[in-house]
Amino acid sequence: MRKGFFNGLLAGGILGAIMGMFMSPQLKRDILAEGRTVKRQARRTMKGMKKTFRDILE
Repeated sequence: MRKGFFNGLLAGGILGAIMGMFMSPQLKRDILAEGRTVKRQARRTMKGMKKTFRDILE
């Protein structure tokens, strides 16, 4: 799970670097803002899942 996450992060970083070379700053900003929103939602979902999992184990 964690390994896949870091691989995705690395791939995202490379993709981000390529995008950075070809895109206008405004477009980049919009895409990054969207990515952050998705990340925030994912983090919230993970937190909820962890809590649920912990409750099941107890």
